Amino acid sequence: MNKKKFYKLRSIYLRKTNGWIEDKKNEMIINFDLQAIFKDGIYYSLIDGRTIGFLPYVKNIRKYVGNEPLQLSGTGVVAYRKNEEGKLSILLQHRTDNKKWGLPGGTIELGEDYKECAVNELAQETTYLADKSKLELFDVYAGPKHITRYPNGDIVFHTVVVFLIEEKYCEKLDVKLDRTETQHIEWFTLEEVGKIIENNKCFSNNIDILEDIIQKFTIQYETNPGK
Repeated sequence: MNKKKFYKLRSIYLRKTNGWIEDKKNEMIINFDLQAIFKDGIYYSLIDGRTIGFLPYVKNIRKYVGNEPLQLSGTGVVAYRKNEEGKLSILLQHRTDNKKWGLPGGTIELGEDYKECAVNELAQETTYLADKSKLELFDVYAGPKHITRYPNGDIVFHTVVVFLIEEKYCEKLDVKLDRTETQHIEWFTLEEVGKIIENNKCFSNNIDILEDIIQKFTIQYETNPGK
C-alpha cells in the first residue's frame, strides 16, 4: 500500500476501537477489532501498514487438539455446463486423500469470505477460475451426514456453503493440476453422477449435496430444456 495514503488513513481511523466502516472512496474496509485495512483481498495493519499474515487456520488448531473433532466451515462448488441437447454435466474431482469422487471445495481460511473461498478452492483443485460475481448460492449443509474422518485420523464436522457456477463464467487456467489434493477432474452427466453415488465411489460428505443437485437440475433444465 502507498505509504502516503496509508498514513493519511491511519490518522483518520487509528483512534477508533470497535466495529468496521466501509471507505467507498478508497474501496476498502477498515476493521477496528483487527486494527486492519482490507483492500484488494489483503489485510494491512492499521498500526504500521505491513501486510498481516495469518497462520493456516486448521493446521494451527490441530497442533493443540490433535485428531479431536472440529466444527469447520467451508465451501463446495458445483460447476456445470450444458450441451447442445440441453443435457447437463457437472465437474467432479477424484480426491487424492480417499480416492473418491467429490465436489471441489474446502475450508474457509482466516480473512476470506465464502465466495472468495469458493473461487480459491475451485481454482486450486480444478484449475478453473470462476467469476466471483457469477457464483449463485445453492444451499448450506451440516449435521450427521457431514462428518468426516480423514485418513490421518482427523475428525471434522462440516458446514458446507454450496455455490453454483456455469462453465462459461470460468476461465480454464493454463497450469498443471495440483496432485496433492486432486488426482484428476472429469465432467459427468447427472446419470453418471447417480451411478457414482450408487456404486459407493462418492465422498460421503457430498452424497446428499449431489442428490439435491441431480433433483434440482433434472427438474429445472432437463425436463424444461428451454430454461
